[in-house]
Amino acid sequence: MSGLNDILNIAQSGLFASQTALNTTSNNISNVNTPGYSVETTQLEPVDYIDLSGSSGSPGGVTVAGIQRQNNSFLQAQIYQAQQNMSGADSSSNTLGQVEQAFNETGQTGLSTYFSNFVNDWQQVASNPSDSAGRTALLGDAQTLVSAAKDTQGAIQDAVKQANDAISGTVKTVNSLAANIAQLNNQIAEAQGDTTGGLSQLLDERDNLMNQLSQSISFNFYTDNTGQVTIISGMQNLVSGSQANTLSAQQDANGDYQLYLAGTNITSDVTGGSMGGVISARNAAETQGLLPLNRFVAALTQQVNITQEQGYGLDGSTGNSFFSPLTLATSADSSASIAASVTNESQLTLDQYNIKIDGSGNYNVYDTQTGSLVTSGTYTSGGAINFEGIQATITGAPAAGDTFTIDPLKNAVSGFQVALTDGSQVAAASSSSGVPGDNSNALAMLNTLNNTQVSGLGGQTLMGYYQGIVSTTGTASASASDSQTFESNLLAQLNQQRDSISGVSIDEESVNLIKYQQAYQAAAKVVETTSQLFQTLMSI
Repeated sequence: MSGLNDILNIAQSGLFASQTALNTTSNNISNVNTPGYSVETTQLEPVDYIDLSGSSGSPGGVTVAGIQRQNNSFLQAQIYQAQQNMSGADSSSNTLGQVEQAFNETGQTGLSTYFSNFVNDWQQVASNPSDSAGRTALLGDAQTLVSAAKDTQGAIQDAVKQANDAISGTVKTVNSLAANIAQLNNQIAEAQGDTTGGLSQLLDERDNLMNQLSQSISFNFYTDNTGQVTIISGMQNLVSGSQANTLSAQQDANGDYQLYLAGTNITSDVTGGSMGGVISARNAAETQGLLPLNRFVAALTQQVNITQEQGYGLDGSTGNSFFSPLTLATSADSSASIAASVTNESQLTLDQYNIKIDGSGNYNVYDTQTGSLVTSGTYTSGGAINFEGIQATITGAPAAGDTFTIDPLKNAVSGFQVALTDGSQVAAASSSSGVPGDNSNALAMLNTLNNTQVSGLGGQTLMGYYQGIVSTTGTASASASDSQTFESNLLAQLNQQRDSISGVSIDEESVNLIKYQQAYQAAAKVVETTSQLFQTLMSI
């Protein structure tokens, strides 16, 4: 009887193993379209069979060792990285595309078109300096140029604002995903050794969350011996075991959001995901779009005013500014205050300056572009500090290490206005005796606009510098778009490789379905045969 019992036990183990394998196959087929699902296989192992002498051994048969998910961890890590790169390029391309569009040079409505009209109007004034209609047209086109500069600045500022809004919104997404991953970490650690497939489902769910996280922010990770992942972003732990640190976005003095994790500013270290792409594009919009635009307008204001103020209008007036003079933006990292004004427009370098107070109570003025010391002296509250066409006055009792900033560019576009109120004030003549037929100052203005190499623009002409801005922003946008295409294709290839390993193949599962069904039927037949043998023995 023991032999028949052994046969029955072996057959029953086959039934159980085949049923488990059928359940696994059914689950695979059901999840064929589930994103992030990793195909599972039933791991079967033989049970030691009976010793031929019959003196020792166990009944034999088959046992289910566990349910195993098919996953390549190295490939999965590559997918995370590719997803970070693709999402970053996508976000960067969108923002930089907005900046490129802000200059709008392809539709003949860009700033260069209105600048050219402004130059052509000066040519008309030079050709007929006594014609009031030409002067009126000049002032009208000058106002159009002003409006175009403000519109361009506004469009770029909108792109920067949208970028900052995206950063703030993505922080919430990152924190939610990090919290969920930390929770799954705890469940995965507790499920170690599970052979029912529950652990596989938890791992799939965490992989899916990490894939979503890689769309938002760049990170590295490692898995410990408990199966928990530690996620590191900006060299700080975002997730560690069952704990998630909170990422926060805080505005700086310019209104830009900076990222903080574990009390550390990690902004410059976030280079991937939509967050990294937006940060990079925002910085490019400011440094390659807003700042150069302000520098161009400041140089235009400076050069036109210098030439205008040297000439005479039809009304005999002189010394009139064509555009509203440049104003200086100031800020103080101190309890003391600072005021600054332009004393000589022709001496302006258009560079930003820092005034620092040292431990001896002296002030030191540095050009932030060159890093060079411009001037220094003993600080006196309310005393004038003069350098390079600027007069600054600091009032109060600053401490050692306090810094004061003077910026001639920040207000350049916002303060850009036509100062002349009448065409007769346009200074076409070089002397009062030459009015109205003298056009020498108008010719000097044409030379200023077309040929003067402006030191504040690095020795470039006005139009040459502006064309450089357009070229730089266009190249940056095109590069981001190309990167987006490349990274998208790479990610698609990696996902195809993952699908070949972890994806569900209906053909393979259909074969498995038939195979395990037949195995189940065969084991059932053994059970049936064994039962008949029992009945035969019992009837003897």
